[in-house]
Amino acid sequence: MGSRTAGTQQAALRKSGGLTPEQMVQFYRTMYLSRRIDDRELLLKKQQKIFFQISCAGHEALLVAAGMAMRPGYDWFFPYYRDRAICLALGNTVTDQLLQAVGAGTDPASGGRQMPSHWTSVPLNIVSPSSSTATQCLHAVGCAEAGVYWNARPQAALGSYGAGDYRKFKNIHFHNDEVVYTSIGEGSTSQGEFWEALNTASNAKLPVVFVVEDNGYAISTPVETNTPGGNISRLIANFPNFHFSEIDGTDPEESFRAMRDAVAYCRARTRHTPVLAFSER
Repeated sequence: MGSRTAGTQQAALRKSGGLTPEQMVQFYRTMYLSRRIDDRELLLKKQQKIFFQISCAGHEALLVAAGMAMRPGYDWFFPYYRDRAICLALGNTVTDQLLQAVGAGTDPASGGRQMPSHWTSVPLNIVSPSSSTATQCLHAVGCAEAGVYWNARPQAALGSYGAGDYRKFKNIHFHNDEVVYTSIGEGSTSQGEFWEALNTASNAKLPVVFVVEDNGYAISTPVETNTPGGNISRLIANFPNFHFSEIDGTDPEESFRAMRDAVAYCRARTRHTPVLAFSER
């Protein structure tokens, strides 16, 4: 009986990608919390207490998986406006997110200056995004390139022309194995910034995890109208130097296994190869 029980537990661990039962409970709690914050913000919007809200509904499993597979305050994150759940998984609090939603002066992200759902946290390395969709992909590539450059040239911060040590203005830490996360909806993959980011990441072999969250509609435009062939995965599957996964982003265990493998592939730094993981409907 004990042997069979141990075997069952090992099988469950393999299926979950190594998550313990306690971690699976936390996984569910974070998904549920994200949905409940969405519901509360929708109510606040109807009450005219907030004036902008973007739902994360349906994206929770993949995003919590990404947050649990990465290291807050160590890796770097360039999310987009549907990425509430990864920010919660990284350590963002409900209070943090609601203070941003109402534009409070005590909002730790920006003092109420940034738009709601524009996730930001200095301690967690969540970089404040632009409202121009797809630009976060280029920002992520630039961060990854900076990390690779810095680690190869640790004295680069000393600068030249009498500028002194740049770190006295902004002391950024790179660790030689950090991974950069960025995400995008399938609608924004029609924009040039996305393809420029892929091109640079592929040529420079940068440690970037690109996550395309394909929920079938770019606001109101169906994916088959926006994307040639109706599937962005097939368009980029043959990019050089890419580790590639196409998964069901509503399946927590499958999502975690894919994100764990993608992050490990980047972190190994064998070829500084970028990674693409896809959340499919």
